[in-house]
Amino acid sequence: MRVQFPISAMEDMRSIKTYIAKDNPKAAIKMINRIRAAVKHLTESPYSGRIIPETSDPQLREVIVSNYPVMYQITDSNINIFSVNEDHKLPSI
Repeated sequence: MRVQFPISAMEDMRSIKTYIAKDNPKAAIKMINRIRAAVKHLTESPYSGRIIPETSDPQLREVIVSNYPVMYQITDSNINIFSVNEDHKLPSI
């Protein structure tokens, strides 16, 4: 499976990095690397994340990395990351 990051998810990652880097630049890089590692794991085990509680769709899932839910959709050939956001709100996809 291939992972796709739309612009909105990339912006979420930049915001996380910028926010953490204000206090600790090394911690910001470490957090981004943790999120990337979790996403990489999804290529081998796409159903390892839990179903997003606000839905009952088994294709919409999330993995929590620290306080950041990485929300994604599983399709036949892709894992589409649609949000990396600590506000825990389900975006419209």
